[in-house]
Amino acid sequence: MLELVLAPDAIYKKTCAPVTQIDDAVRATLQAMMETVEGYDALGISAPMVGLNQRLVTVALEDETGRMHRYKMVNPTITKRSAETSTMEEASITFLGVSAPVTRPAAVTVEYLDENGTSQTIDAQGIIAVCLQHEIDYLDGKTFIDYQSPMKRDMLTRKMEKQKRHGPHPHVHGAHCNH
Repeated sequence: MLELVLAPDAIYKKTCAPVTQIDDAVRATLQAMMETVEGYDALGISAPMVGLNQRLVTVALEDETGRMHRYKMVNPTITKRSAETSTMEEASITFLGVSAPVTRPAAVTVEYLDENGTSQTIDAQGIIAVCLQHEIDYLDGKTFIDYQSPMKRDMLTRKMEKQKRHGPHPHVHGAHCNH
């Protein structure tokens, strides 16, 4: 598993560089990213979440019908977005203790190269569409909290900073809680 970069961090504001050659190093990175997704029981991660400035995304999730989908993506690009939108509560394993509603296109088409350099296309909807948009946003220096109002964004950032100082362990309510 790879080490996560906890937000807030400057890496989440950077646009990632395209991968110019898919070699054994890229394949090993994609495999380590997939192991990280599965190790944290996450839906997906993108390269900035593990400190890399490359256009790489891995996703492992079940759709609404219970079918498992696993993707290792190099240079993913959203080529089509539906006019219909949906709003879902989004969170991240690197944005500790925060979540927020985000309205996105309900369906997208994503083109990418797989780990062998073969061109692939996905027509996604539902949770897969949301996850792909969420992860691809990271590659463009955008996160789910950027969809919030400035006031809510500031509040969420302060909450993440506090959580980051106290460590990645979730808060357990107990006798000494002051909330």
